[in-house]
Amino acid sequence: MWTNFYQINYWRLGFKTRLYDLLTPRAYKESARRCIQSIPIKKGQVLLDAGCGSGLLIEHLQHQLEFGLRYLGTDIQFPGLKRAVGKAPKENNAGLLIFNSDLTQPLAIRKESVDIVVAHFSLYTLADAKIRNKVLLNLRETLKPRGLMVIVNPSRQYNARRIIRESVEVAKIERGIFFAWAERLFLYPFTYWLGLQFIERQLKLEKWQAFSLEELCEEMESAGVPVVHTESLYAGSAHLVTGRRPATTS
Repeated sequence: MWTNFYQINYWRLGFKTRLYDLLTPRAYKESARRCIQSIPIKKGQVLLDAGCGSGLLIEHLQHQLEFGLRYLGTDIQFPGLKRAVGKAPKENNAGLLIFNSDLTQPLAIRKESVDIVVAHFSLYTLADAKIRNKVLLNLRETLKPRGLMVIVNPSRQYNARRIIRESVEVAKIERGIFFAWAERLFLYPFTYWLGLQFIERQLKLEKWQAFSLEELCEEMESAGVPVVHTESLYAGSAHLVTGRRPATTS
């Protein structure tokens, strides 16, 4: 009974209590950074953050926002959207819009008006492949011809302990060994037990969906977005797949 309650309210509880942001492992933040780095973003483009959660990608788009990127962030969870609004830059935020929506429904965005769609760990909680395909088709409709779609989802090699180890290594580089081990001893046990292990269990029980690289590529291409780039992220626990909508629409 508790497990079902936790599964249903995992995101809402995490966003409302701020635990989601507090316990986010550095390897996850690094995957978001790498996701943005992989995209050739140009001045004046529109980026849709589909399933933006608490706005993690905004933290890695500060420079692009300063130089004219227009950011659209959407999520079904109001508590996450409130956190995302708080991460908006105090200045140069005129091109930033955050709104509530359900990705399984047509989005309130003009068709073929978005240059880049990013779904960073936002589709894997939809275990039904037909529903995921519906979401991908909805997202494709917003893309301009030649627009990019970037999807990051858990791999079938998802490993919570490996994610913790990589997070400690990232912390050593960013903050030094003392700080890294402080996080390892006092923060990451909670990250593991309250977050990563739970996600790992959901994936193994197939309540949430893990992917092979081939499966993720196939889903994107079945939505009419041919794959142009792939890479492994998140200590081998996730795949990044980039597709480009064809120049001619059908």
